[in-house]
Amino acid sequence: MKAYRYWAHALVVSGLVSGACGGGLPYPGVTADEVFNIGRQALQDENWNEAIKAFDHVLIMSDFARSAEARYYLGQSHFGSEHFIEARSEYQRVMERWPADTIAVPAALGVCRSLAGLSPITQRDQGFTRQARLSCRQVAADHAGTLVGLRAAEISDEMMEKLAERDYDTGLHYLKRGLIDSALLYLEDVFEEYPESQWAPWALYQMIEGFGRIQYVRDIETTRALLLEAYPESEAAKLLENGGS
Repeated sequence: MKAYRYWAHALVVSGLVSGACGGGLPYPGVTADEVFNIGRQALQDENWNEAIKAFDHVLIMSDFARSAEARYYLGQSHFGSEHFIEARSEYQRVMERWPADTIAVPAALGVCRSLAGLSPITQRDQGFTRQARLSCRQVAADHAGTLVGLRAAEISDEMMEKLAERDYDTGLHYLKRGLIDSALLYLEDVFEEYPESQWAPWALYQMIEGFGRIQYVRDIETTRALLLEAYPESEAAKLLENGGS
């Protein structure tokens, strides 16, 4: 019996020491609201890891009643640490679980921003860029005239420019290598898919070059007229008028 009591006592002491060394709960004796405030302060201080720890913990506390806010701030914390996949996931949870809550609106913008954060350089696959553009366009349409809508529209435009640049660069790549048909396909897509981008007039300009190489005179004249009519103030149009092509 004495031996049993000795080992039982040793196990209790061992458990207490383990908890003191970080094996137990991260905020012993702290209320849910206090943990939430710790997370908000860490978020404000850009201490992302501490903020993530606090919001993760408070969301499993049974007496906490502000789960929508905590979940949103957890997304913000992941976004701040550039964990964009995790951030997107948390924002989406907010939108799915609390669609009528006002915090679902900035969460929608959070999804848009997270996808934009995942958008790679133009030389890589632009799947996330396309998703970001679609997401941000939807947020901009749903919240037109608000700060959230305006910011989403800005990000959507940034993604559009990136996609247009990717296709323009690809077209130029083929043009330089004499693969005229492929070049014209990509350059035409820039004008048709992204007419508001800064790359659209340059795509038309390069199409004139491509048509010239294969001696498509009628297409040269048509494209030239289109460039001068659609983008009269563009650098490409001015270069064309000054004999650049």
